[in-house]
Amino acid sequence: MNIFDIVLVPMGYLLRFAYSISGNYLISILLFSLIMEIILSPLQIKQQKNQIMQAKLQPKVRAITKKYDGRKDQASMQKKQQEIMELYQEEHFSPYGGCLPMLIQLPLILALYHVITNPLKYICNVGADTISALMTKFEVATQIDVIKSINSGGGIEKFVSEFPGLEGVEFPNFLNLGLDLSESPSFDNFGILWIIPLLVFVASFASSKIMRLFTYQPPESADVQNSTSMKVMNMTMPLLSAYICFMVPAAIGCYWVFRNIISVVEKFIISKIWPIPQPTEEELRQAEKEYGAKNKKKKTTDAENKNKPAVRSLHRIDFDDDPLPPAIPDKEEDEEPEVSADETPIERAPMKDDEGKKNK
Repeated sequence: MNIFDIVLVPMGYLLRFAYSISGNYLISILLFSLIMEIILSPLQIKQQKNQIMQAKLQPKVRAITKKYDGRKDQASMQKKQQEIMELYQEEHFSPYGGCLPMLIQLPLILALYHVITNPLKYICNVGADTISALMTKFEVATQIDVIKSINSGGGIEKFVSEFPGLEGVEFPNFLNLGLDLSESPSFDNFGILWIIPLLVFVASFASSKIMRLFTYQPPESADVQNSTSMKVMNMTMPLLSAYICFMVPAAIGCYWVFRNIISVVEKFIISKIWPIPQPTEEELRQAEKEYGAKNKKKKTTDAENKNKPAVRSLHRIDFDDDPLPPAIPDKEEDEEPEVSADETPIERAPMKDDEGKKNK
């Protein structure tokens, strides 16, 4: 027994329990998907409550962001992020607290892959020695091939005497609706199993769109959501899921489809029980008053500005404070002033040059 059996054995027990109830391999996968979502529902609820807290803090986050409008320098951006993180710490909020349900899905897929590809050990609960002996007898590489060889060779009853470990064991029937769920779709051969990757793509793409309707999206992430890179990502992930379905048994693809459908229903129910609040205008104004007033300068009234004495600059002449007299038009030096006939000529005061001529 390896360390991964701590997870794989309980999952195999759940799948065996679901098969014992339904007697149908496809329905047992559906029941297994439902049970797993119920087990993981506390994580989904925690994610919803994390989004509720994020929505409640959004007015304060917007107020902090507004303080730094138009300031794109690195120091201002770091200061803004620091204030937002301090706010999160004060409110005991983690922006990454709701990521666990998404991160846990891939390990679940890998664990289920091991359970489904090793049905003798995890679903049928056959001992390791018996499994090794069966694989040697039939000269096959997988436990699924062992089950198919026993079924085609006359059934399990025929081999119980030779392999006592098979006594009381019931093999799952992989054939459902004309599909062999133990087989993988092939790129080289188009067949009925291609419907599984197609359903996985449709279910993954549709569920991501619907889930976004019930998930809180901060206003500042609107540009990111509408960006070309995000649109490409929304298309790439479903395509990747469909591509993986060509490498694993079709049963994994069925689980993927069922999980997407059940997750959407679960998200809808949780969003109705714990709805995400929308910030009101009053909350936005209050947050701006709380965080925006710190950097605002006190405005003076017109009366205060009128009585306040003007302050001269120490670095330049304040031309605006002492306006210059109106400019006098330039005249030529030799031009004599014009005198009208009615006016008496005014004797011109002697200049230095005139006095010099007289002395000569």
